[in-house]
Amino acid sequence: MGSKMGDRGRCCAAYSVVGAMFTLWVAIMLHVQPFFILGIDDSAKARDNAFGAFVTFLATFVASSVGVWYDSNIEHDEIETAGAGAETEYQLAQDVPSYGTN
Repeated sequence: MGSKMGDRGRCCAAYSVVGAMFTLWVAIMLHVQPFFILGIDDSAKARDNAFGAFVTFLATFVASSVGVWYDSNIEHDEIETAGAGAETEYQLAQDVPSYGTN
């Protein structure tokens, strides 16, 4: 049985939070102190791209949160088990005939 949408949504939400924090930090650094980041020819364009990545991570977080919410509100079919637990269904039968041992 595969994982539920909520499990994948939680993973994507956590990834999105980390990504959003990092890209927001990069955008702020490019806005406030662009001289600390070497190799950037056009700091305004790089800052705009970092803010765009931040918005993309936020949109992914919102979509993941909706997936988690949706998965928690739908009814899941329960697997019916016989006996005290699921382990009893997978045990070998105790009264096995002894063919060919007589």
